[in-house]
Formats: sequence, structure tokens, C-alpha cells
Amino acid sequence: MTKYETVYILDPSFDENAANEEADRVSGWMKDLGGEVVEVQKWGKRRLAYEINKKRDGVYTLFVWNGQGDMVKEVERRLRLNESVMRVLTTMYVSPELTQGVPEGEAVGAGADGGDDE
Repeated sequence: MTKYETVYILDPSFDENAANEEADRVSGWMKDLGGEVVEVQKWGKRRLAYEINKKRDGVYTLFVWNGQGDMVKEVERRLRLNESVMRVLTTMYVSPELTQGVPEGEAVGAGADGGDDE
């Protein structure tokens, strides 16, 4: 199984209880499809970078989950059928340790020794 991150943005009219119910429903879909929910982060209402359907805010939720590749399409399809979901994005999960840069002075390169072998 592969690890994925799915973020979706709900209509700003959703309160905390309604957003929690939606997260529970999505979690249930993932389990029914044979996946495993690793983590759910409810980010709450945030300002959008640009307007979507004349709305400036949205309620964000992040899922980290394990599943097969064909599950991604089905989960996104089900979310997009919901009229209250404004945007959906699923990406493969990359652990934070792998995204941190290499400290200066520790980079290894082919010409790192600076010498010429002639």
C-alpha cells in the first residue's frame, strides 16, 4: 500500500460539527474501499489564496492515509460529487525528514575535493 495525503476545502458556511461529520464520512469511505486512515488534521476556516465561487474563505481538512492507487480516483470522485466541497487535492505522502534540505558544508558532489587528477 502507498501513503497519500488528501486535502479538501469545504464551503465556509460549514461549522465545526458539520466539518467533523464530513471528515467521519470520508474516513468511512476510505475504510470501506480497503484503505487505512493514518491521521486527520482539521485546520478549520482559513482565507483562500484566491476566490472560489465568489467565496474568500474555506474549511480545510487533511487526511493522511494508506491505500491502493485506484482508491485515489474513487475518493476524489466521491468528494467532487459533494456540492459543498470546493477543491480536492491528493498527493503521495513524503515524510518531513525527506523534505528538509542538506545543511551547508555537508553536500557531496563529484568535484567536491577540488583537485584535478592530471
